[in-house]
Amino acid sequence: MVKSKYKVSNFMSFLIYAVAIITSGAYLGNLINMGMVHATFWLTLDPVQFMNDFAGKFDLLVTTLPVTRLPSLIAIIIAIWITRKTLSARNYWLGALLPAIIGLGISAYYFLPMNNGFIEQSFTPEEARTKLEFWYNLHWVRVMLSVVSCLFTFLAFRETVKAPNPLSSNTNKK
Repeated sequence: MVKSKYKVSNFMSFLIYAVAIITSGAYLGNLINMGMVHATFWLTLDPVQFMNDFAGKFDLLVTTLPVTRLPSLIAIIIAIWITRKTLSARNYWLGALLPAIIGLGISAYYFLPMNNGFIEQSFTPEEARTKLEFWYNLHWVRVMLSVVSCLFTFLAFRETVKAPNPLSSNTNKK
């Protein structure tokens, strides 16, 4: 990585890439914890107990997600901008962004309303059980999207540091 006319130093670029990698991994860890520890436990409870437990823990669980996802999204977007003239590196960063955005979409359109339904206990016990089982399965789809995003941050970093001049007018078009 070399200094560019855009005044993004090697250190700052490295810092942005590190934030993207570390926070993507932290978000993945949060999701895995939620699935393996909490959701697995919730499946053992009767539906009313589950909704009570969910309501009690939701604030604690949900606070960690934006704290890790938001910095990763910002860092990935900045990395895309930094590597915009290095096609192969930029494409890997885009590969990290796409599953993250799909996961956010699933969260916004499914998980947030469903979680609010669990908290407000707006489901019958039978509905709650069925919805929790679907929630659990869809949660692992979100985990897999996060795995893919994480892997792409590593591949993007590798490709970025291999590029001879990521920001100069001499581009590396692979």
